[in-house]
Amino acid sequence: MMVGFMRNGRKPFRFVRLLAKTCAYNDIDLVYFSPRNVDIEKKTVKGQVLIKNKWMTKEVPIPPFIDTTPYCFKNEKVTEFLRKNSTLSTDSIGTKDEIYNKIKEDGEFAHLLIPTGENSNFEEFLNFINTHKTIVIKPKAGLRGHNIYMVKQLRRNKFLISYQQSEEKMNKEKLKQLYEDTWHGDGHILQKYITSRTKSGDPFDCRVRLEKNGRGKWSVAIYLVRIGSNQKVVSNVAQGGSVTTLTAFLEGNFPEEKERLKEAIRRIAKTLPYKIEELFDVNFSALGLDIGIDQEANLYLFEVENGPGTEFGEGQIASAKTEYYNYISKKLS
Repeated sequence: MMVGFMRNGRKPFRFVRLLAKTCAYNDIDLVYFSPRNVDIEKKTVKGQVLIKNKWMTKEVPIPPFIDTTPYCFKNEKVTEFLRKNSTLSTDSIGTKDEIYNKIKEDGEFAHLLIPTGENSNFEEFLNFINTHKTIVIKPKAGLRGHNIYMVKQLRRNKFLISYQQSEEKMNKEKLKQLYEDTWHGDGHILQKYITSRTKSGDPFDCRVRLEKNGRGKWSVAIYLVRIGSNQKVVSNVAQGGSVTTLTAFLEGNFPEEKERLKEAIRRIAKTLPYKIEELFDVNFSALGLDIGIDQEANLYLFEVENGPGTEFGEGQIASAKTEYYNYISKKLS
C-alpha cells in the first residue's frame, strides 16, 4: 500500500524520515509531497520517497489515503480534486469562535470554555475589559500562539498591553488607536485571561497529542506541558521555553490536586475528540488539545488543533500513524 503525506513544505522534515522508516517496516510505502506537486491532468503526484535512507523524487498515482492538515487546503482546486480521488485524513472545522460556539451549544464540554466576547467595535472591546479586567486577543485563524496579546486594566483610564516578551502601559485614547490599527474587524476574538501559570510565574498549557490507532480509535500519543519561560502571554515554546511531562509538572505545581487533574485530563482526552467529530460531522486522524489550569486548579480548553505538529513524541506519533495507515488500508480495500 502507498500512503501520501502532504504538507506545505517543499522538502520532507525530520519526522517524515522516521515515519517513512516505520512505514517501510510495516510494508507501507510513504510518499511526501506538497499541494504544488499534484498533477490534476495526469492524476499523479511527484513526491519524495525514502529509498536506502535517501530521498528520491518519484511520480506516482494519487495515493488512496493522504495524511494532511487544513493548512494545505489554501489551494481549493487541488483540495477538491484530492477529495474526489482519495481519502484525506482531516478536514477544516472552522475558526476558533465557530469551534467555541459549537461546543457551547452542545453543552457537554461547555464548562471547559473560556468566557469569550464580541469584537464589533471599541465600545464592546472596552466593556469586555471592564468586565474581566484582564483579557486576551487572538486571531481566529491563529497558528501556534502567534499574534496573541494580553490587555490588563490597571485603573479606569490605564492599561497594560503585553505581547511576547514586551509590555507597554497606555491610556484609553492610545489603546483605542491600537485597537483600530491591530484588532478592529472580525479577524480576532476576545477571551477572559486565564491565569495558567507555574509557581515561578511562567505561562503554561497542557498539550494532549492524539492520533487514531490501529483500531480506528483515538489514542493519546503523548501528554506534555509547554512552559513559556519569560513569555508575557502564551506558552509558545518556539519563542523560548521548555517542555516537561504532565505527571512531573503536576507533582511540582499542583501536588494536592495532581491525581484529580490527571484523571480529569485523561477523561477529556478519551471523550472530547469523538465529540468534536460528532459536532462537525467529519473524521480526523490527529488532534491536539491545549488545556490550561488556573490558580484554583480549574481546567479550561484553550485550543482544539486539527493540524497539530510532530515536534514532541515523534516515536509515539510515528507508531500510531503507521498502525492507523494499516487500519485504513484494510478499510479502503
